[in-house]
Amino acid sequence: MHNFSCMISPETFIQDFRDLRRKSPQCGSWARASENCDYGDIMVVSKDSYMCFNSGNCQNAYYCEDSRQMTDCCDCTFCEGCELCYECVDCDNCYDCNYSQDCSNCRSTDFSYGCKRCKNCFGSVDLRDKEYCMFNEQLTKEEYEKRLNDFDYASASIRDAAFAKVEALKLEMPRMYTHQLDNENCTGDYVYHSKNCHICFDTRHTEDSGYIIQANLDMGTKDSWDCGPIPTGMDLCYDVGYAHYLFNCHHLYFCGNLKECNWCTDCFESANLFGCVFLKNFDKGYHILNEEVSEEDFKRLVPRIEEVLKNNGIYDIWDLINKEVPAQPVIEARDMKRICLLCESDFVLVNDEVKFLDEHKQVWPMYCPPCRASHRINLRNRRDLYKRKCDCCKETLITTFPENCEGLVYCFNCYMDEIK
Repeated sequence: MHNFSCMISPETFIQDFRDLRRKSPQCGSWARASENCDYGDIMVVSKDSYMCFNSGNCQNAYYCEDSRQMTDCCDCTFCEGCELCYECVDCDNCYDCNYSQDCSNCRSTDFSYGCKRCKNCFGSVDLRDKEYCMFNEQLTKEEYEKRLNDFDYASASIRDAAFAKVEALKLEMPRMYTHQLDNENCTGDYVYHSKNCHICFDTRHTEDSGYIIQANLDMGTKDSWDCGPIPTGMDLCYDVGYAHYLFNCHHLYFCGNLKECNWCTDCFESANLFGCVFLKNFDKGYHILNEEVSEEDFKRLVPRIEEVLKNNGIYDIWDLINKEVPAQPVIEARDMKRICLLCESDFVLVNDEVKFLDEHKQVWPMYCPPCRASHRINLRNRRDLYKRKCDCCKETLITTFPENCEGLVYCFNCYMDEIK
């Protein structure tokens, strides 16, 4: 074994790491076990999907983000198990639903919010097991179909009027203080199947962890803090972003299948790395700045380097990288060129997107994909937590709804007692 420890200087570690990273390749788009998903990033086990991000098990999906098991869907965010859906947010197991949010197990339900197990509903809020309802009014099948046929999806003014009516209806209905399901002792929002989680967001299957965000691609974290977006299958990790299947790792960016690794980027299937970049299958021995060192020198040099990092105010992986951003993938112009009405940037429509929109009688978008994604994300509360009282029982809540927000906010028990 060659010993390069004499070439490693703790005093120059920061610059040496940046030089190493600058010379190393960066991944412009991460598509794992996927086919024809070139445009987008962090796509796993997917096929024929365009401009999708942080998603998995998708087929024929377009402009979807943070979603799983999507089929023939377009412009959906934080959705799971949906098919033939358009412009939906936080919906799961829905079929042929459009312009809806927080709906579950619904079918042919448009412009709706918080509905569960409903079908053939329109403009409805917080309904359960209902059919042929419009703006929460129960109709006969004939009345419902007649009113729906009179609705012009292509008219912006008519769509805006429907959105306004739904927003007014939402203010009349109590809202549960948080979006959680099958949890124990968790705070945050959009947390599912988790236990003992502190201020986590968009997280599932996570235990004994805090400040975890967007752990929803596959499985979450255990005994980990300050990880995300997209941390998957982590144990004993800290300050990790865009990584999967780690054990006892700290300060990593874009890594996977690592053990006992620190201050690394773009490393996979390895162990005992420190300050390494673009390594794979280095599971034997010890490495610093991609150079092999003895175990004795590794244990001697690492504390000295960490002291240098501390003294220079390097507290997380972004500090070490100096907030460098990898080059983004270039998107080819396709078909109809358009100018976004919000940011005035150029964008194009692709054939499959147009085909989807026309088949579902949807108006062609006038906003670019980033602006559309921002609109969907902005539907949700900010990741800020407040202490406030339940508007029903006055119990103290930790919630993303501030005390001065409009509408009613209930605790779980009051919400379940009130909901229909």
